[in-house]
Amino acid sequence: MGQLEEVRAFVQIVEQESIGKAAEQAGIAKSAMSRRLRLLEERLQTVLISRTTRQWALTESGRQYYERGLDIIHAFDEFEAQVRHENLELKGEIRLSVPLYFGQVGLSSPLLEFARAYPEVRLNIEFSDRLVDVIGEHYDLVIRISELQDSTLIARQLCQTRHVFCASPDYIGNSAPINTPQDVAAHRILQYGSSKRPKWTFTPTRGKDVTVSLSAAMNSHDGAFLIAAAEQGLGIVRVPDFLAETSLHAGRLVQVLPTYEHKPQGIYFVYPTTRYLPQRTRVLMDFLRARLDDRTVQPC
Repeated sequence: MGQLEEVRAFVQIVEQESIGKAAEQAGIAKSAMSRRLRLLEERLQTVLISRTTRQWALTESGRQYYERGLDIIHAFDEFEAQVRHENLELKGEIRLSVPLYFGQVGLSSPLLEFARAYPEVRLNIEFSDRLVDVIGEHYDLVIRISELQDSTLIARQLCQTRHVFCASPDYIGNSAPINTPQDVAAHRILQYGSSKRPKWTFTPTRGKDVTVSLSAAMNSHDGAFLIAAAEQGLGIVRVPDFLAETSLHAGRLVQVLPTYEHKPQGIYFVYPTTRYLPQRTRVLMDFLRARLDDRTVQPC
């Protein structure tokens, strides 16, 4: 058996979390799959999987071998597909994590459109605001609304978003006028997060930023809930434009101080520096970029 087949066997065992299931997937006997693992460990002179009668776990060497082995398999399969021109029909799985509300509002339609265009590509999508472990949880691609901090990852900008300041027409009509950022301090503030004394920064089209200290009338980590509260006239909210866009278009919300903005924030594709990026993943990235047009995101 060649070394590439050894790598494939090991990857199957890790992903199935069972030698027996991996053997079934490969169409061979469990004893043959177990022998492949033993021969691989003997050749490498290291233990890749720590095994007992009741459980097994990847060693650090095993984790590293799995991650690099996965890259090698992807690269080899992609190379063969290109030689056979099978890359014209994309196949395989893309494991993707996207922020909850941005994914639902900004990416649902493009992702469904991609699925219709490439029916042989299996999308495995998590809509969540949790900070996933890109490498440890074996994601092919992650979308994040933040600057990249991890040097083991690569970030490519998808689009931009910016915060907008909004309130309902009824609230604006029945409250004190808002002509300057300082006027906001006299109003009810619907604050994303737990800060009771938030500070909002307003960026004029010309001139210096203006930062105003406020007192929160309501706090929540749920942006959609705060949008609903603002629509019911409970105060002023600052949220990303992709959350407010539908309500603004429908007239349920209006912008407060529209000549002031909030500095834009990048939305990025993130993937490991060591992982070969399959053709299907590159096509998905280009597809989403084209739909969002590399500008402030518009909801779908």
